[in-house]
Amino acid sequence: MIGLLFSGQGAQKTGLTQDLYETIPTYHKVIDDAATILQFDLPSLLFDEAKEADLASTKYCQPAILAMSYGLYQLIKTELPRDKFGIGLSLGEYSALAASGCVDFATALRLIKCRGELMQAASESTPSKMAAIMKADLADVQAVCKDAAGLGAIGVANVNTPQQIVVGGVSAAVDQVVSDLKAAGKRVVPLQVSGAFHTPVMAPIQSALNTKLQTVNWQHGTFPVYSTTTQAEFKPDTLTDNLTKQLVSTTYFAKTLAAHQANLDAVIEVGPGRTLISFARKLNRDLATYRLDSSSELNKTLAAMEVL
Repeated sequence: MIGLLFSGQGAQKTGLTQDLYETIPTYHKVIDDAATILQFDLPSLLFDEAKEADLASTKYCQPAILAMSYGLYQLIKTELPRDKFGIGLSLGEYSALAASGCVDFATALRLIKCRGELMQAASESTPSKMAAIMKADLADVQAVCKDAAGLGAIGVANVNTPQQIVVGGVSAAVDQVVSDLKAAGKRVVPLQVSGAFHTPVMAPIQSALNTKLQTVNWQHGTFPVYSTTTQAEFKPDTLTDNLTKQLVSTTYFAKTLAAHQANLDAVIEVGPGRTLISFARKLNRDLATYRLDSSSELNKTLAAMEVL
């Protein structure tokens, strides 16, 4: 079984996949089509170093990564075994759903563009931040967040691996949590993000996103995609509700992937970077992992698929 891991926000880096864009017509067309749908110069955003700050912004980053992920999937889909599933990190769930065919590419792009704009607006209206806590007990982190809740909205945003928990919320509350955890001897790493995603800070935009999601005619996909908030397979009749709740809900990437570990032969990061395959290796250091975001990595992956 192959696990397809669809990248989340923060994985972007200027220049990634440029060699694919310049040499593979299929990928070139996906990026150019996305630029037309999004109505901004996506190739420039992805490959021009002068646009690095724009690429990092939520409203541009989210549709950019979805377009990259969808385009990369087109390069390997015919070589994949029948037995496969998808897991996405936050916006990566939209990429996975588009790749599987639960939603068409153009609709997915417009959805994630709307989501990115809403999330950026929420971040700008409420000063917030996020921090990663290393080698901490989840119950202990939740208890510290509860103690700090009087200072404002805060919560556990992500449980990425057994060794990494991310908290987020209004700045004063996060500062208190960081102070308390450091005093308890925990290593805490501030994250460079524009806002506290998957926390109550995003609650004000849930209604607007839900309205947009309700316009989608969700379909059954060609491979199952699993929610990192519920660990259950996404279904057409519950997708709108699940993706609305996803905005303010904790994501459990490690737990979701671990449920399939017994039958897992390899994982492929479908998108920029290697964040998710590094998370996967925290669960199983011997797991075969592959990437797609350059010509050399794509060729390695395609060669491995011939063997599998």
